[in-house]
This record gives sequence, structure tokens and C-alpha cells, in this order.
Amino acid sequence: MRRTSRQVIAASPADLKSNRLGLMSQEQLRTLTAEIEAFEARMAEVLRRSVTLAVLITIAVVLLSLARVILLPVALAIEVVVVGVLLYLTTDFNRFVQQLILDREAEAVRIVKGRTSRGTLRPHILYHTLRIELQSYKLLDVSLAREFNTGELYQFYILPQSRAIIAAEGVGEKNSIYR
Repeated sequence: MRRTSRQVIAASPADLKSNRLGLMSQEQLRTLTAEIEAFEARMAEVLRRSVTLAVLITIAVVLLSLARVILLPVALAIEVVVVGVLLYLTTDFNRFVQQLILDREAEAVRIVKGRTSRGTLRPHILYHTLRIELQSYKLLDVSLAREFNTGELYQFYILPQSRAIIAAEGVGEKNSIYR
């Protein structure tokens, strides 16, 4: 006899009702707006610290190259790496926040059903990733990661641009062999 269980993650009944229709609820929109504002503030702080660190490294490299401790080609290579890391960091942050803004404006949700794998949960500065079947999706709240059981079947409600999970329902079988 197969019995199914329902486990709701990060959603209220009103949220799920909207999500099942492919839309975000008003509460989810408010939460996403607050998260975007927090990410923008965090991004500004990380950018400020990165620029300060880059300036300090540049000053140190210039002083060391003037004192003939390091060669000029090595100093230039260090500066190229510092600028490259700074550019990557800012564009990565900016791209993710822009994707969240597009998701907020669209107010749409994609529905994905699949089994999770906690073993591939990887941290990022702004989010964590969760592997569902063969795809990776983003979790904005790291505490949600503990809600998912490896191998269980869930129905996920995902923002289409950023691929962030905003809610989920456990629809797996109680007698699953993956436990």
C-alpha cells in the first residue's frame, strides 16, 4: 500500500495556492523585495571592502616593485589577477541581483518535481545550491537546506530567471527506498 505524505517548506497555504497557479503570492513578493534590498546592501559592502583591499594590494605591489623586491612583470601579473577577481565578483553579484529583480517583476513561478541530493549542496556568498535530479537550483535561505531529505520526491516552486527555490512540497512516498 502506497501512502503519500505532504511536507510544506517555506510556504503558507496561500503561497502554495498561488504557486500552483504559476504565480508568486503577495507575501513572497514582499519577502523577495526585502531579500533584494538586503543583497544590494551586502553587495555594496562587499564591493567597498574589495576595492579597499585592491587599493592596499596595489600600494603594496608598487612599493615592493619600487624597492626591487619583486619584478615589474610579476607586479603587473598580480594587479591583473586582483582586477580580474574584483570584476568577476561584482559582475556575479550584480547578475544575480538583476535576475532576482526580473523574477520579482514577472511574478512568475516555475514548477519542478524531482528528488533532492543534499550531498551536492555548495555554498556561495549570496546563496546555497541544491541538486534536484540533474539540475542545481539556489536556496536564498540556508536553513531551508535542512528541510530537504536526500532522495525524497518534492515539488519545487522556482523563480525562472534566478533559479531560486521559494517554496516546496514533499510529495514522496512514506515507504521510499531512498531513506
